Amino acid sequence: MEKITSKNRRHSSTKILGIVLGIILALYTLSLFFMIAWGMMTSVKHRLDFIRNIIGFPGNGYGWQWNNYVTAFNSFSVTVESGAGFRTVLLGEMFLNSVLYALGCAIASTTCACFMSYLTARFPYKFSKVVYAVVVVAMIVPIVGNLPSEIQMSRTFGLFDTFYGIWIMKANFLGMYFLVFYAVFRSVPKDYAEAAKIDGAGNFTVLFRIMMPMVAGTYFTVLLLNFIAFWNDYQVPLIYLPTHPPVALGLYKFNFASSGSLSNVPMKLAGSFLVLLPVLVVFLAFHKRLLGKIHMGGLKE
Repeated sequence: MEKITSKNRRHSSTKILGIVLGIILALYTLSLFFMIAWGMMTSVKHRLDFIRNIIGFPGNGYGWQWNNYVTAFNSFSVTVESGAGFRTVLLGEMFLNSVLYALGCAIASTTCACFMSYLTARFPYKFSKVVYAVVVVAMIVPIVGNLPSEIQMSRTFGLFDTFYGIWIMKANFLGMYFLVFYAVFRSVPKDYAEAAKIDGAGNFTVLFRIMMPMVAGTYFTVLLLNFIAFWNDYQVPLIYLPTHPPVALGLYKFNFASSGSLSNVPMKLAGSFLVLLPVLVVFLAFHKRLLGKIHMGGLKE
């Protein structure tokens, strides 16, 4: 009887804890939606309307200022130094630079981590353990003061200020996603590869026709996360791509604009949502494929 009572108490405590955590997560989710909705409403406010009415809907005789997006689009520019002097990079070119930088770096880093983790997980040699240890140590030990040497090396090998150069520099397997792919490949039964090899398949066939389709969901999820991270990155392009500014760098400088028409909060939020739009479209287009569950069937005799 005492055991049953103790079990019921533990079950009640677990249920109460689950309810509390659910309420906290619900409140956190609502706060995120509130901030997005507030930002969208504020982006179409007049600057004087924002001063008088920070939280409410646009109005008070000013109406919805949709032309804020037009002004932000036309004012979104970065001046860079080129060989012939200075030139102005507009938003359209910055979007193209962001696509080339973010997509290329995401594919390079994701593919490199995926292939290296497959080799380390499926071929357990001594060197595989060394690679795994190097990844873990690189994540733990901070690397400080390597920026000057990286810039000098990139200039020496002709990688500086080129898109293919930054793609090569980002093609590495060091980081958390190596461990993610490593765990996924370790969880895949070896029977799939062994059955394919019995039928005459080689290592490349096993990798590209059997293993990669099984981890496609994980691959594209990591690719999306890397794409968003590189899309929001402005520090690396500021250093290594000085004449090819992405839209994140443009937004960074746009937020510090001090001219009369751009120095207010609604205009800065309008510029921020312009930058957010492509990432939002990508996520809405692929969220079911990227965030869905991975199903793997059994072996067929």
